[in-house]
Amino acid sequence: MQVKDVMTKEVMWVEVPGSRADALELLRKINASAIPVVKQGTNELVGMVTLQGLFEKPDESQLAMLVDRNVISVAPDDKLEDAARKMLGSLVRRLPVLKNEKLVGIITVKDIVHRAIAEMKIEKPAADHMRPHVIAIWDGTTLKAALEIMGLSNFRGLPVINEKGDLVGIIDDSDIMKVSDVEVNSKISQVAGRSEGDSWTWDSEARIYITKRQLKVPDKLVKDVMTKDLITITRKTPISRVAQLMRQHKVEQTPVLSGDGKLVGLVRDIDLLRALV
Repeated sequence: MQVKDVMTKEVMWVEVPGSRADALELLRKINASAIPVVKQGTNELVGMVTLQGLFEKPDESQLAMLVDRNVISVAPDDKLEDAARKMLGSLVRRLPVLKNEKLVGIITVKDIVHRAIAEMKIEKPAADHMRPHVIAIWDGTTLKAALEIMGLSNFRGLPVINEKGDLVGIIDDSDIMKVSDVEVNSKISQVAGRSEGDSWTWDSEARIYITKRQLKVPDKLVKDVMTKDLITITRKTPISRVAQLMRQHKVEQTPVLSGDGKLVGLVRDIDLLRALV
C-alpha cells in the first residue's frame, strides 16, 4: 500500500501570518494535538504547530514564532511502510504529505491503524508490541499536573489507578481540552517610561495594548474527566483485532490485562505500526 491509499486528503490548517489564537481555536475544534501551518493564500508548508508547543510558550502570540519548521514529510507515492518507519523514528503522530512542495494531504497514525492494519488480518499477539512498563497516573492528580506528565512522558494518554492501585480509567489530552476554556488576558505595556518632573511627556509616551489567549485548565482532578468505560485486551489479542477495537471505539490506546484483571501493559496505536516495519 502507498501513502495516498490511506492519507487524509481534506486537510485543515492555519496560515502565517497568524496568531496563537488561530491555532488554539482550530486545535480545539478538530480535537487534534498538531496541525499544519502554510503560507497565507498558498498550500506551501511552513511547518507544524503543536498543542504542547503552545503550552511551552504561553507568552508568545505570533504564530510564526510557534511553528516547528523541522518537519518530516512524505509523498503520496511513498510506501506505507516508509511512512510508518518515519513516525516511529521521530515519535510523531502525523506527517504532512507533499507533492511539488505543496501540501496535498496528511497521514496520521490513526489513518494507518484504521484503514490498513485493521484490514490486514495480522494474527501476531498484542504481547509482541505492548509496553510492559506503563506510566500510570493517580485519579486524584490535578489536570494541570496530568498535562505536564503527558508532555514529559510523550504519552497522550495514561491509564488511571485509584489509591488501591486498581485500574479505574484512562485519560488523554483530548479529555482535558474538552473541559478547558480559552482565557483572554489584556495588559498595557509602556515602551518608554516617564522620568520624575517630565510632566510634558505624559501624553506622548507610547503604550501597547497586548491581548493574549491561552488555554485555561480548570482546577479539576483526573477522576472528574477520565474515561471510565475501558476497552481492554489481553496479551493474546491479535494485532488486527486491537486495531479494529481502536477504530470501533475511537480510542488511541488499550490497557492490557492479565487473566485476573490486573494491568500488565499498554498498547498505543503508534505501537501497532511496528507490525508494518
